[in-house]
Amino acid sequence: MAPDETGAAVGVKATGKAGEPAFKVPTRFARLDSSKSYKAVQKHIQEAAHKHLIDYSLIKAVIAAESGFDPAAVSPKGAVGLMQLMPTTAEQYGVVADRSARMDRRGKLLPAQSVEQKLIDPRTNIQAGSRYLAYLLKMFKGELPLALAAYNAGEGAVQRAGNKIPNYKETQGYVKTVLGLYEVFKPPASLPAVSGSAAFPTGVAIGQSSGRMRVEFGGMPTASVKANPPMLVDYGAPLLADSVR
Repeated sequence: MAPDETGAAVGVKATGKAGEPAFKVPTRFARLDSSKSYKAVQKHIQEAAHKHLIDYSLIKAVIAAESGFDPAAVSPKGAVGLMQLMPTTAEQYGVVADRSARMDRRGKLLPAQSVEQKLIDPRTNIQAGSRYLAYLLKMFKGELPLALAAYNAGEGAVQRAGNKIPNYKETQGYVKTVLGLYEVFKPPASLPAVSGSAAFPTGVAIGQSSGRMRVEFGGMPTASVKANPPMLVDYGAPLLADSVR
């Protein structure tokens, strides 16, 4: 995650104390919706949400936790951009280095770019990151906490943990951070849903057991539903610890 001006990591803190809110949202997120950095990428988030059938607010939460909406953020391990993608992962999801210089639409010669350079571009980064997140949601059958854990630690780590959140302090904190931000960013509603349309699916609660809310995404065009069966997303699955990233 990208540090703020004071050097603190971007994200939310889980209190873990009875009787207190589960999350404390940093003041820097209070005006996020009016910030230039967020407004500059809204259309890219909308495009990715539509294309990959992911909740807009979920992508927004991942970006906030990963980079604080800094498109040039680079982690010590080499993860790049808004959704903090490793170049090797980005290559699997459509980001390819240029072999040579190329012409733009106006005929101007553009220098060849590496995968790392391309990931600085907000649209490229959000498309690849959202595509990866959609893959993880499908892999873990809509279990959102597991998909987020895999986004942070890798799908292999989740599988080795028996399809549970790995016992890594950073990963456990990361899952809580994103889930907390997701709850904050979602539009107010009587059900855990995102206002949808034919282009943007709406989540509808279809059942709850053992503290887990199952949500089915509807509101999609018929052709889209046939090609993409309704996704079951698990909100609020129990976490293993109260540690934070």
